[in-house]
Amino acid sequence: MLPNGLKRVGWWMIAGGAVLALVYGLAPDGTLCESWNDFRALFGFERLQTAVNNFSGFDAESNLVNTLIGVLLVVGGVLVGFSRMKEEDEYIGHLRYESLVVALYVNSALLVLSLVLVWGLDFLSVMMYNMFSTLIVFLVCFYTRLYIAKRRLRNEE
Repeated sequence: MLPNGLKRVGWWMIAGGAVLALVYGLAPDGTLCESWNDFRALFGFERLQTAVNNFSGFDAESNLVNTLIGVLLVVGGVLVGFSRMKEEDEYIGHLRYESLVVALYVNSALLVLSLVLVWGLDFLSVMMYNMFSTLIVFLVCFYTRLYIAKRRLRNEE
């Protein structure tokens, strides 16, 4: 388990990624994308992208904003989901385990439904969102179960 202090950093990363995704989704096409992608030239990523595209034969414009949103959400989710609680005990570990199993079941069901019901380029979009579904379902399930357990304990006292 990660140290408890990283949980706060993770929540900030998730919030930043969500705000950036919201702003990026609401911005007119190309407005945010063009200005942020100029940063690629500063770090030499344009040359790297050109070399990769020439090698693979795949020519697609990478988008730094989408990359940043994805990294913030995934790293933030891992930090929040796998950081130790202040009072970590076996019951919390059991809740974490059960929540992870439920998240994998839900992700597998979504994957099967996607394979059966979605075709073409829409399938790539569905798979992109499916990458985040395990982590999101895990966090929602774990914190919901933890809240219910704490509320039940308060009611017993």
